[in-house]
Amino acid sequence: MVNQKRLVSTFLSLVKVSSISKQEKDAADLLRKMLSKMGIRSFFDDAGRRIGGNCGNLYASIKPTDKKLPSIFLNAHIDTVVHKGRIRPIIRAGVIYSDGTTILGADCKAGVAAILEAIKVIKEKKIHHCGTKLCFTVAEEIGLVGAKEVIAKHIKADYGFVIDGGSVEHLMNRAPSQFSLEAKIVGKAAHAGVHPENGINAIKVASEAIAKMKIGRIDKETTSNIGIIKGGTATNIVPEEVLIKGEARSHNRKKLKKQIHSMTKALAKACGRSKAYLRLKVEPVYSSFYLKENSDIVKIATSAVKKIGLKPSVKMTGGGSDANIFNEMGTPCLILGVGGHNVHTSKEHVSVKDLVKGTELILAIVEGLSAGGN
Repeated sequence: MVNQKRLVSTFLSLVKVSSISKQEKDAADLLRKMLSKMGIRSFFDDAGRRIGGNCGNLYASIKPTDKKLPSIFLNAHIDTVVHKGRIRPIIRAGVIYSDGTTILGADCKAGVAAILEAIKVIKEKKIHHCGTKLCFTVAEEIGLVGAKEVIAKHIKADYGFVIDGGSVEHLMNRAPSQFSLEAKIVGKAAHAGVHPENGINAIKVASEAIAKMKIGRIDKETTSNIGIIKGGTATNIVPEEVLIKGEARSHNRKKLKKQIHSMTKALAKACGRSKAYLRLKVEPVYSSFYLKENSDIVKIATSAVKKIGLKPSVKMTGGGSDANIFNEMGTPCLILGVGGHNVHTSKEHVSVKDLVKGTELILAIVEGLSAGGN
């Protein structure tokens, strides 16, 4: 049922339009035109203004053919990570890559393209459904910022599916909570060659603190990272200030709090020993979700994966997605894959076969619900 040529064409058109986080307007306008050609009305919310971007989240819906059937909600984010230069997609041996100088943007325009193709097939084949709601979010890559501004009533459904994964057969039913950590260490400047003893080296203090932290894989449920450190102005000046940014994630709330506490404690102790001043900010980014394997939504998706000829695998993920936010809003959302691999790198790619299979999975879910569920 999937029109492979049309699907690939849609995907290529989308990735050629730049849409880094908070700069999604051109891609969103193209998407809106695509929806309009399908006879589907759409509208933006005010998220762009609220988050400092140039575009809001885009919503649309398809009228139900049978109001007795379960309703569904489909999502994929429009934005990509930052990249330099234009994205020039190429197809080689059935796989879509960039030209190697940029990302591809399969994360998550592959999901956007799959949703559009699935909707086209639903309309063409007149597949019965109890209403399908669509939401294409902005600013996902910088902390699910757009999803946090979503209007809850426009995503309210019996089942939600966020298209944002890798392998099509992998169903992500569990994702962690995340806390961000930002620390500013203020020492004391001094001439590094004349009076270094009069200074307090903020970089040294920061390095001592980081050396005491558990970084990386803490256990199967918990990770942490220090990703940014900035400080210093010249080699002949004892650096007065350092900025550190990091994070911790866990599927277990107690473990997450313990990890964050140990990181902040290391910072406080290092600053105390050297008499440096510490400005600390710790904030929750998103909450975890867990959809049990025997829940209806997981059973529905598992059956759909089998229907398209793949072996389903229900897994937890260490990454956050818009599904974290939507589950918290009350719509049970499972993460589905559409074949994107090596995302956020110049080696990012998606096979045409997986793009088709990802689309077939969405259709199999809709058809399964139309036929009476799982």
